[in-house]
Amino acid sequence: MAWEQTPYTVLFAGVTVLLLAAAVVSFRHREAAGATPLAVLSAATAVWAATAALGVARTDPGGLRAFANLAFVGVSLVPVAFLFFAVEYANRDVWLTRYGPLPLLVVPVLTQLVVWTNPSHQLMWTRRVVEHTGSVSTLAVQYGPWFWFHSAYSYLLTLVGTYLLVRTYVVSETVFRSQSAAVLVGVMAPWLSNALYVSGLLSVPIDPTPVAFSVTAVAFLIAIYRHKLLELMPVAREIARDELLDNLVEAVFILDDRGCISDFNEPARHIAGEPAAAIVGEPIDEVVPGLADALTDVSDETLSEDDTGTEVALRQNGTLRHYDVRVTELRRGGGLLRGRLVSLQDVTDRRQREQRLDVLNRALRHDLRNEANVILGYAELGMQNHPDAEWVQAIQHHVSGMVDLSAKVRQIEQALDGENVESRPIDVAAAVREVVAEIEAERPDLSIDTALPDSAHASAIELVDSAISNALENAIEHNDNPDPLVEVSVSVWLTDAGDVAIEITDNGPGIHEDEREVLLRGRETQLDHVSGLGLWIINWIVTESGGTIAIDENEPRGSVVTLHLPAAENPPESEAAVADPASTGQPTGDVDRS
Repeated sequence: MAWEQTPYTVLFAGVTVLLLAAAVVSFRHREAAGATPLAVLSAATAVWAATAALGVARTDPGGLRAFANLAFVGVSLVPVAFLFFAVEYANRDVWLTRYGPLPLLVVPVLTQLVVWTNPSHQLMWTRRVVEHTGSVSTLAVQYGPWFWFHSAYSYLLTLVGTYLLVRTYVVSETVFRSQSAAVLVGVMAPWLSNALYVSGLLSVPIDPTPVAFSVTAVAFLIAIYRHKLLELMPVAREIARDELLDNLVEAVFILDDRGCISDFNEPARHIAGEPAAAIVGEPIDEVVPGLADALTDVSDETLSEDDTGTEVALRQNGTLRHYDVRVTELRRGGGLLRGRLVSLQDVTDRRQREQRLDVLNRALRHDLRNEANVILGYAELGMQNHPDAEWVQAIQHHVSGMVDLSAKVRQIEQALDGENVESRPIDVAAAVREVVAEIEAERPDLSIDTALPDSAHASAIELVDSAISNALENAIEHNDNPDPLVEVSVSVWLTDAGDVAIEITDNGPGIHEDEREVLLRGRETQLDHVSGLGLWIINWIVTESGGTIAIDENEPRGSVVTLHLPAAENPPESEAAVADPASTGQPTGDVDRS
């Protein structure tokens, strides 16, 4: 054997060591997705570099040809391992058959047979002679047809793998972009140098591909250690997204920037009523014509946070179904529109149920109110004839409760219909006056003391007068003071916190702790549904207005209910808001409730 040490031998040997290190590290993490093919890729590249190191040290024709043949063990495995890694890294396992990478190894195996039997057919090389350039001996070759076939096959696999990594780079977050970029640099450097050398565009005495492997080794090690290639991979995110999309009850269409369908789930395919192959790549307005207007009218920029989207009716199998449609624009860096995500939630059953409940609710409430008013009329006649009869008073009390319950249900319906939930400047001082006047007109036996400024504008929803009315009614209706005179003190002032406070005090039994729970639980109490509903209405209206409600004990007896509402930022100029309690005669400390 003729050996001769050259600088290339040392360089290629060093590259081999680095590549073997990357292979060992990858193999130790073989349970991670993509780790095994990365280990094979690093090892195959190391074989390529090692045979180059040994080959460049030989001077005899037999040795040069032998190491050139051995090099193809690594050369033919590199593109297969790279593609297999890219498939696992990008979560495209569906591209592989149940046999894994085995079909891709057919060409590498055949290549080994062609390489070692080349003298008999010359399909790989038609000519290989030794040339001496300085201290380096190389093979001058002329390539046969199988060499070009193998090269085309290798470049094709490399191109597909590169596409997967580039796609992952584009759609991934920063850490995964760094990983993809490092692997791409590591793989493309040797293949680019090899392509330039084989094509004759790079005129050098030896194949520079093993030199480029130094870039591969460094890039792989950086990806593994700095960017945690084998610890953090986008495969889990991709799988989670696919599973989420497939298991959603809502129908989801993913559109490209032209409005064509690029992906969808099974509920969406059911709406389209077409096989999957007939949907992908088709315009959404042709696949589901009823969505055309909805996609024009609704987008994530035109919907507020509380908006439910737009509703469309689509006919499926002869049945009309109603869907709530939402559209989310998919954008990348620079705000460039990449596509849209269209989700459709079937609300047919809910819509029908709401319609039926609405009809039933209106009918029952109407009949209940009418029947209760009739009974109440007879009770009033009975009171005239039997003023001291307890049974007449009981009838009157319970029927009045039924009428109050019907009124509260109506208020709740108004609160929930979404038509009166826009805050605006409201003069709550004027609202208190109106409510007090109405109550005193209906109950002349009551005395309601008020301490009000000329005006006090709060930012509140339209139903704030219902909150004030319910707070006053609770103070009045549940008062058991033996003195027939009911005292309720109402004051409105601008607090130091910048809100408008409405304070209602009474000398009744106070609000039971169980009924205060409605403010925490958000539903009516079990002890007194009418009172609980009243508190629910108060709490809902005040909360929707951006305020709070507080309930405290009154001394020596009773309750203090305080409604805090945000002060209006721009009240009407003709009605200036309260600036100082003292300037308007408002209480600055305790209110005299004697």
